[in-house]
Amino acid sequence: MTVKFLQSVLCAYKAYWIGPLLGGVLAGLLYDLVFAVNASVAKTKAFFTERAYDDSQFDQQGRRKTKEQEEAEAAQALKQSAAA
Repeated sequence: MTVKFLQSVLCAYKAYWIGPLLGGVLAGLLYDLVFAVNASVAKTKAFFTERAYDDSQFDQQGRRKTKEQEEAEAAQALKQSAAA
């Protein structure tokens, strides 16, 4: 009887820890890929297919930034840090 009791307690213990952790991961992915301001099909595809996914590579409309846009943002950030 004690073995069955311990097994049921351990099963409940696993569900107590694993359930919320998996739910948190799923909620984060769902927000970033579906509900975020820059959510798009291209961003979701990149997340699942590219090895080095970076959210900052996408603009507010969910389109991938061009090299010129990235360089302009880097130059602006450099100017702001120099002014501070």
